[in-house]
Amino acid sequence: MSPTPDNPAPERPLAEINADIRGLFARAEGRLSDAERVRHAMLLAEWAAAIRASVVPAA
Repeated sequence: MSPTPDNPAPERPLAEINADIRGLFARAEGRLSDAERVRHAMLLAEWAAAIRASVVPAA
């Protein structure tokens, strides 16, 4: 599927975003500070956008 204005291509692969999320929790030992929570929310938004960009609409 090619990117469209409604569904732009993600800037990073899903695996890379997922690795950042996992790394964040590993470094924080499961307890996120306020700043880490903000970073986590940003990563989740980026991950969700990448998921949406990877969905192929039904014919």
